Amino acid sequence: MNAGANEVYNQNALTIAQEAKILFPNLQIKMTLGYHPGDLSNFTPLLGGDVHDLEQFYLKHREHVVAIGETGIDLHYPNSASLEDQQYMFRLQAELARAYQLPLVVHSRDAFDETMEVLKDFTDIKLYFHCRGYGAEEVKKAEQMFPQLRLGFTGVITYPKAHATRESLLAMQTSKVVIETDAPYLPPQNFRGQTNYPAYVRYGYEKCAEVLGIGKEELGKQVEENFYDIF
Repeated sequence: MNAGANEVYNQNALTIAQEAKILFPNLQIKMTLGYHPGDLSNFTPLLGGDVHDLEQFYLKHREHVVAIGETGIDLHYPNSASLEDQQYMFRLQAELARAYQLPLVVHSRDAFDETMEVLKDFTDIKLYFHCRGYGAEEVKKAEQMFPQLRLGFTGVITYPKAHATRESLLAMQTSKVVIETDAPYLPPQNFRGQTNYPAYVRYGYEKCAEVLGIGKEELGKQVEENFYDIF
């Protein structure tokens, strides 16, 4: 599954899905469709607008789109769009996900409370916290608020100083765990500073299984079940 984040990412993800269907009929490659909070300042026409273009994109290509997002709140960078603008577009995309009964892929960085302020009105939809970056306390709060929640872990879990990430994995139910790469970003420890690839997801599995104290095959079956349950 490739993530949409802006007009370019959305179109590229669609192209990959369409070509894969022809070239690899036994391989399912799908996409998410959305506007990333970090990209809003680059798409000023969006602000104060709507998500009609996303809706039309979905209706035209719904066989390839399995979720709305990634969207959310990111307050890490000082040049990002304002919190008000980010929450506005976040809410519109959450409403779109609800309207078409699609999962919502959430990006949240340095903004847990601000993210929850929007999501508290969407406890009925399926949520996937992509590349979650919070600790055990926030994970527990999210689990309590959202019955249809899944959380994604990347190669970050292999980083020596990522103690909070490992603690949050231990604090949550394995039935809610999904393992992803965020390729081409966030490669596992052995590849720090290099391009990340989807195949590197195995390093995430290895570390997560080690932290949880279970076998990789057992974890793999559980994550596969979790993935299909949400998407």
